Amino acid sequence: MEFRKLGNLEVSTIGLGTLRTFDVTSEADIAVRQEIVDRCLTNDINFIDSAAAYGNAEKVVGITTSGKRDQFYLATKVRCEGKEAGADQIAHSFELFNTDYIDLFQVHNMIDWRTHLPTLHQLKDEGKIGMVGVTAMVHEAYPEIIDLMKAGRVDTVQIPYNVLETGCEDKLLPVAEELGVGILVMEPLKKGRYVKELKSQPDLTPLAEFGVQTWAQALLAWVLADPRVSLTIPATTRPERIQENALPGSFGRLPQELRDYVREETVRCLG
Repeated sequence: MEFRKLGNLEVSTIGLGTLRTFDVTSEADIAVRQEIVDRCLTNDINFIDSAAAYGNAEKVVGITTSGKRDQFYLATKVRCEGKEAGADQIAHSFELFNTDYIDLFQVHNMIDWRTHLPTLHQLKDEGKIGMVGVTAMVHEAYPEIIDLMKAGRVDTVQIPYNVLETGCEDKLLPVAEELGVGILVMEPLKKGRYVKELKSQPDLTPLAEFGVQTWAQALLAWVLADPRVSLTIPATTRPERIQENALPGSFGRLPQELRDYVREETVRCLG
C-alpha cells in the first residue's frame, strides 16, 4: 500500500467510505461491517470516513473500531444549520465514535460553513480534532473553497473526482497542491455506476502489467495516478471487496496514456 500526506497524517491511498453501506442496525449486518473493518487492517487501510448525515454509520464505525482506535484515522462531517445545532451534532459524533479525538472534522457540502468552521477551529485549538476540512458535491462551490484554501482556513477538501468527472483538475487541485491542502476523493466509481452500468466489458489487457484485474481497480488506479490526490474512499458492503479495492494502492501510478485509455474505455462501455 502506498501512503501519502493528508495534512500532517500519512494515510493509505485507499480508505473506506461509509455512505449508505454502514447505515445498519441488526447484529448480523454490524458483524459484516466488523469483518470489513478487520479486513481493512489486514490490507493496510488506515482511514475511515463517515458523517452525521449517514444514518447509523458513525455508531457502527464506533463499534467496529472499538479496541482498534489507534490503528485508524477517523473522519466525519457536520451537516446542519446554526451554531448550537452544529455544536450538538459535533458532540454527538464524538459519542458515537466512542472517542475523545477525531482526526478530521469536515463541514458537509459547505452547509453553513461560516458558522461551523469557527467551531471546528476552536476544537482544533483545544486538541480535540486534528484537522478541519470541507466537502462539496458540485463544481459551483469550488471558487469559494479555493478562497478558503488561500485564507488558510481548511486543511483538507473532499470532492468527487473520477474518470468522467474532472472539474477539479484545472483550478482547485493546483491551488491545493501549492498550499499543501489534502485532497480526499469521493465517488471514484460514481456510486458504482461505472462498473454496474457497463453495456460491454472493458479490455483490461493494456493494464495487466500494472496488476489490474477488475474494472473497479482500473478506475481507482486512474484516480490515484494524480499525485495531488491524498486518498480515495470507496465504500462496500462486501468484505471480499476490501482486498480488491486495496490493491490499486500498490499498483504504482498509471502513465498518462493509460489514464486516457481508461477514460476512453469507460465512455465506450457505458455506451
